[in-house]
Amino acid sequence: MTAIPTDLVRLTDLDAAWATAGSGARLDAVRKAGRRLRERILATGTVKSVRTADIATFPYPTRYGLQGVASSPMPYLFMRNRVQLVQTSVGGRTVTILVNPTDAERSKRAPFFARLEERYGSIATKILGKVHNTIDQALAGFGIAREAIDYVTFDHLHVQDVRGLFAPGPDGKAYLPNAKLLAQQTELDTLLGGIHPLQAEWYIPECLHGVPADRIVALDGDYSIGGGFAIVRTPGHTIGNHSLVVVTDRGAWTISENGICVDAYAPGVSEIRGVARHARDTGVECILNSNTREHSLDQYTSMVLEKTLADAVPDRPELPQHFASSELIGHPLALGLSPTYSHGAITFGTIAQPVAAVGERRPSAHA
Repeated sequence: MTAIPTDLVRLTDLDAAWATAGSGARLDAVRKAGRRLRERILATGTVKSVRTADIATFPYPTRYGLQGVASSPMPYLFMRNRVQLVQTSVGGRTVTILVNPTDAERSKRAPFFARLEERYGSIATKILGKVHNTIDQALAGFGIAREAIDYVTFDHLHVQDVRGLFAPGPDGKAYLPNAKLLAQQTELDTLLGGIHPLQAEWYIPECLHGVPADRIVALDGDYSIGGGFAIVRTPGHTIGNHSLVVVTDRGAWTISENGICVDAYAPGVSEIRGVARHARDTGVECILNSNTREHSLDQYTSMVLEKTLADAVPDRPELPQHFASSELIGHPLALGLSPTYSHGAITFGTIAQPVAAVGERRPSAHA
């Protein structure tokens, strides 16, 4: 692993809160500390630009995505994975961060999706799912050269295989030649130290094989990068989960897959049948994305933290600006399982150079 770059500034506001003994006491402490952290992040200003692009639509078990509380006979709902390009300013220099650049083809090697294809066949899974953009196409759409990417981060490493981004190809060069991967040490430990059987469906064991150690930055907490961008620990869904906080002219957004739609963060006003009733009956304020429950109580606390950090949707103030990295969408094969509200995309600012020259050939990611 390589040293923490000077672009990253350690934030300690939540350290004591996460160390609080007792899950209920920890929830209260994280909520209070989160308010202070929110003000600190907002005080840094806005990012320079944000763009998002659709990567893939895929089926996902309803019992996982909405924690089994939706009153629906549909076994699968549908989610759309999106990549985010964020640019921020550090000391007058533009820093470009690629967030959640999932390689849809490589993700199919995760045991859950591989088994889905084995069960239903490749034709059926192609009908159920759809690839909208490769990373190459997304970067071209952003008008940004792959050499311009400084950092890559994922909210967690489920179904990710980063070798196509960082491992040297046949020409000895990586697809993103200047980028470093930012991941929590605890997330890296899952892949480097051996995957537990209850985690195995969702990780690709070879995710990091062949990636040079100096291309990986192991984080040990929360960090800001320039104005309006922060990486904040949100453990639970995975032990090393973190969320991205992005500040635009609409205030703060949080990005993760702790919850798959705004309904997960405001279940009391959800229009998905069964969700609001569950919130009323149990008094919960969050619905977990529960395909893995490594630490469910902390995941709930993390979602409360995300709500605390995020601003409200301007035209729906009862809903938070949480941008699910894989967001629930309406689908004809999942009637009644559409989100109450969808952000769809984030667009802010003007993308700064360096940009790819017009007509420049952009090589594809290594297979």
